[in-house]
Parts: sequence; structure tokens; C-alpha cells
Amino acid sequence: MMNLKVSVVIPVYNVEEYLKKCLNSVINQTLSEIEVICVDDGSTDHSLQILEEYAERDDRIKVITKENGGIASARNKGMEYATGEYIGFVDSDDWIELDMYEKLYENAKFYDSDMVMCSAHRFDNITHELKYDMPYFTLERFDETFDNCVFTPDKTKDFFFDICVTPWSKLYKSEFLEEIGVKFHEGLDFEDNTFFYETYLKASKLSLVRDFLYYYRINRSGSFITSANERFFDIVEMFDLTEDILMKTGNLDIYMERFSNYRISSILVRYNQVDKKYKQDFFEIIKENFKKINSPCITNLDARNTKEYQYVLDSNTYREYELMRRIDHLMEVQEEREKQWHEELNNQKQKFASEFRSQKQAYELEINAKKQLIHEITLSNSWKLTKPLRNIRKTLKKMR
Repeated sequence: MMNLKVSVVIPVYNVEEYLKKCLNSVINQTLSEIEVICVDDGSTDHSLQILEEYAERDDRIKVITKENGGIASARNKGMEYATGEYIGFVDSDDWIELDMYEKLYENAKFYDSDMVMCSAHRFDNITHELKYDMPYFTLERFDETFDNCVFTPDKTKDFFFDICVTPWSKLYKSEFLEEIGVKFHEGLDFEDNTFFYETYLKASKLSLVRDFLYYYRINRSGSFITSANERFFDIVEMFDLTEDILMKTGNLDIYMERFSNYRISSILVRYNQVDKKYKQDFFEIIKENFKKINSPCITNLDARNTKEYQYVLDSNTYREYELMRRIDHLMEVQEEREKQWHEELNNQKQKFASEFRSQKQAYELEINAKKQLIHEITLSNSWKLTKPLRNIRKTLKKMR
């Protein structure tokens, strides 16, 4: 029996338009010793039919069907069937470079890594353009000292919350995942975050491949990110779970300041993105959660997040909260304008003072030059010789 190097788990739900591109990129990998575990999560389109057609042609493909339970439950189900030395994940509306798993596997074996990361393209589903302008997906936060080596989580504590949490840009050692007993949190969106934080912080060997090996489709109609509905509410619980992970791994004190600020700002970013009809419900959830945040977290907030946190607690409705933010914004704009006016006024004063000094210096130089000329003339022999003539002229003037 072939020794399986990588198990690729693909959760599938109503992606018939994109599924073939995804599957083709996986089954044609240059690393052939793989198994492809496709978990149909109760699709109602032709996704399951496509999976079965591919499975008939390639015996490395396993098709598992289940009732709809979300992407977390689909990934967990796929992990149960995985037998490869390493496990990777691909979302069924995305696709990968043909040598992705060969590169990640070779890197993982060379460094004996628990987790290997790679860079990802963003493919805009509307414009069909590839985007590289988001450091979050490009490993830019890792400087050159992380190249060609193995490192530990403590080396990245300064930018830990800037690291991409998606499981599809990673390759995990199966033994490591089994040892720590990690699963995706089912029934919760933002499940990538908690899975990443737990695996990353518990890993003893990490490495990366800077190559862009994954194509992440964005702006797709029906995706979670574009939904802007009550599913965004789960970010509140996600941060509660993250705090628990930090505490259990002995990292809460280390990351307290960064985590506290990241928590407040991220929750309110999702609040800003959610559709208006969900704002009051979301606001109430946020307010109740903020009331429970412990004191050390609050004292570690920066000025901006302290202000936002207090606005939430001081408001009874989302309208009050947004009015406070609006007033604060207008005051900041006014302060900025006044600051600019003062700067412009000071600049004008300095300009006028500089011009006045320049003119004064020019006049003084001119006067001094004339004085010097007069002095030189009065000392000259010609001036002395013509003195009698000047005296005669003065006498004649008086006689007139």
C-alpha cells in the first residue's frame, strides 16, 4: 500500500461553479502520494455529483456525505478519515498551485515541522484580478531571519495577531494534531481563528515557504465574508475562546496588551460591516460581552480602544453609540482643522519673519556698503585735493 504523505481535506457546500477547478488543482499535484478527502456538507446543487464523478476516475478521492453543519464540522469529519503523514485543507471555491504540497511537504520533512505556512494570492471574483496588496496573506510580517529555518511561537509574539489564521495556507503534522487533540469549533463562524491560535501556540517547530501557492477567491456571492449578517456575531464568542486558549497555554500575560486591543478593534470592525438591520442585536451582544471583560484587559487598552469601549458601555442603543462616535469624530476633525490652522498661521508668521529679516539684512548691507564707499572716498587723495574747490562752492552758495 502506498505511503500517504499528505491528506487534503476539502469541505464542500454548493460550489458547483468552482468545484472542478479546485479538484483539478489538487489531483494533479506533483506530489502524488496524497489522498483527497471531500466532505459534502449537505449540498443542494450538483456538487456531490461532481465529487462522485471525480472519485470514479481517481481512487485517491474519498467522498464523505453528511447533513449540513457548517465548514468546521465538515473539516472535522474529514480529519477523522485522514491517514496521511501531514494534513492540509483547501476550500472548495479556491484552488492551489500544482506543486503546493510538494513544496510544503519537503519543507516540513526537512525541518520536522509541526506546521508549515505559505503565501496566498487573492483572486477577485468580480474583476478576475490577482491581488498582492494585503500583507496578512503574504507572510510579509516575517522578516528574512525566518527564512530557511525552524522557529518557535515566542519569536513572533510582536506580530502574533497579524499572522494569517486560515488553515488552507498551512500544512500540519498529523501526529501533532492528534497529540494536542485540536478540532475546529463547530457551530461557530471565525472557526479558523481558534484552530490557528491553539495549534500555533502549542507547536514546537514552525517553518514557512514564501512562495505564493494558494489562490483565495474573494468577493464571491454567498460567502461568509460577504454575508454581513448575524453570523458576524460569532466574533464575540471567538475572542472569549481565544482568551481561554491564551490562558491555558500560559500566554495570556504575554499577549495581554496586544490581545485586548485586537479584541476590541476587531469586534467593532465587524459591527461596522454588519447590515443595519442586525446592528441593534449585535450591539447588545457586544455590550454584554464588554461588561464581562476583566480589569487587566481594560487597563491595557490604548486611548482609542478605551474610548470605544466606554462609548459602548455608556450607550443604551446602537444609535446612541453611533451618535457618540459621530460627535467624537467631528470633534477630532475640528481639532485636526484647528491644528492645521495653527500650523498654517505659524508657518505664515515664520515666513513673514524670515522675509523681514532677509529684507532688513539686505538694507543693512546696502547701507553699510554706501557708508564704506563714503568712507573710502573721504580718505582718498582726490577728495583731499578738491577740498578748496568744495569750500569755494559753499561760499558762493551763501553769497547768493
